[in-house]
Amino acid sequence: MRDPEDEFVLEGRKQVDDAVAAGWQPLLLVTRGETFTGELFDALADTRTPQDVLGLFARPKGQKVLATNAPVVVLEGVQDPGNVGTIIRLAAAFDCGGVLLLPGCADPFAPKAIRASVGAVLRVPVAQGTLADLDGVPLFAADGNGEFIDPPAKNAMIVFGNEGRGVSDEIRRRARLIAIPMSNRVESLNVAASAAILLARSYELRRK
Repeated sequence: MRDPEDEFVLEGRKQVDDAVAAGWQPLLLVTRGETFTGELFDALADTRTPQDVLGLFARPKGQKVLATNAPVVVLEGVQDPGNVGTIIRLAAAFDCGGVLLLPGCADPFAPKAIRASVGAVLRVPVAQGTLADLDGVPLFAADGNGEFIDPPAKNAMIVFGNEGRGVSDEIRRRARLIAIPMSNRVESLNVAASAAILLARSYELRRK
């Protein structure tokens, strides 16, 4: 018997076709009105207006995230799957070494996260990890009380924390904290917005 935690579902012909083009092989394809009736298909789909295809795929095993020529993005307690998916998309856009999710993060292969990543989760190494995986690598973390410094361009990890609490005290003790210069008209930025700013700057520095 299959374990649902070993699989994920893509909805819509474009997502399924993009996955196949990227080398993913579906375990099962379900079509509306052919494999299943429209009513049953709609009940299985996650979206309110489901498209005509569902694809079942095996989750990747043993993916490696390497902080070498580009930093690795680390998420700590990011609970909104939309934020997780968006940051994975940003990691792809700015050519990061991968995304490491510490305990407490939303599932990167949940339907909302996949939609927010716009398929980037299929093209960027994404791994589950622990604090032990941060050992031996220069560590930086986004934090409003940090220094106004540039993010690392390579050979490092950049941590983004929980939507409400930010990074944990343990990360604050271990990492060099980076703050984003901004006016006092707002108190803070959404975690995905912070990631966009810092990862874009890192990419810019890496290309010089």
